[in-house]
Amino acid sequence: MQTSTPAVPHIAPAVPISAAEAPTCASCGTSLAGAYCHECGEKRLHRHDYALKHFLEHAVDTVTHFDLRVLRDLWHQLRRPGFLAAEWLHGRRVRHAPPVQLFLITNLLFYLAAGASHFSTFETQLRFHFSSNNFYGRFAYRLVQEHLSKTGLSLEAFAQRFDGLTHGYSKSLVFLFIPLLVGPLWLLFYRQRRYFVEWLTLATYLFAGILLVYGVMGLLMLGLRWSSLLLPALNHDGVVSLLMVTLTTVYVAAFVRRAFLSQSWPLRWGKALAFTFSFAVALMIPYRFMLFMVCYGPRSSMWLRCYACKGIHKKSPVALLRRGFCLTLVEQLTRSSISRTLRCPWYL
Repeated sequence: MQTSTPAVPHIAPAVPISAAEAPTCASCGTSLAGAYCHECGEKRLHRHDYALKHFLEHAVDTVTHFDLRVLRDLWHQLRRPGFLAAEWLHGRRVRHAPPVQLFLITNLLFYLAAGASHFSTFETQLRFHFSSNNFYGRFAYRLVQEHLSKTGLSLEAFAQRFDGLTHGYSKSLVFLFIPLLVGPLWLLFYRQRRYFVEWLTLATYLFAGILLVYGVMGLLMLGLRWSSLLLPALNHDGVVSLLMVTLTTVYVAAFVRRAFLSQSWPLRWGKALAFTFSFAVALMIPYRFMLFMVCYGPRSSMWLRCYACKGIHKKSPVALLRRGFCLTLVEQLTRSSISRTLRCPWYL
């Protein structure tokens, strides 16, 4: 019996798309396989992109855009300290806001809460700069007294202007804590060999979380003041400082638990206490010293001997940087006989 074989349908071979017909990226020329270029990220344009409606939508979105990832990450910073840092270290970064953007928004929220509650953690008044607990107390007092004797201002008037400047400059100088906290983090976790950028990012996440905790603390203090609960204790600096130290230690311990694995709880709490101590030292000495110099400089004058004309000139630190400070500094160090014949840099 003869069986007939079924006819196999003929399939035409696929015609390859020529290079001229394949869509390519307008920026790098790479063949596109989707809406975006896998080499440079350039978007493939369509007719919709040239419509007036799309242009208006994009303009409105640019003006009113707010990354909702920030809100979610702020909640993660409070509820799960160290989670965002661990995600960043493991390379899972698309779902979260960039650390610098998160820090900027956290800094803004902190100063809004601090302005409402008068919780001035980083705004140091002039009288605290004269304290013997920091290494520059006598130096600061001598500078202020020399300035008062030359200008005839009273200490109260100068302190009022100085304290007003600290309110503005502290919002910018708070960025100094990020590089200042890199050293303690590296010393406490030096066994984890990481790049400097990783330590910098960890310090950014950690300090942003501390700022957020301080902001919530300030709002809670404002609510307690309105309700007149614990009012005498809240007006005592020692109680507030103890509360800040406790919250900082607890937050750092929770941060270490998620960001740095394989840390036993005694080691974790010990390192949290050591980091809190380092944070307090950074606040008391280098940060306050920089704040004093910045707030003192624009409102004061410095008297330097110019070896070009053998005269003494009164200049502010800003003017020293703008006109002849480097030349005068070299002359002070070398006292060259040739440089003394030059024209005085103050009158160039």
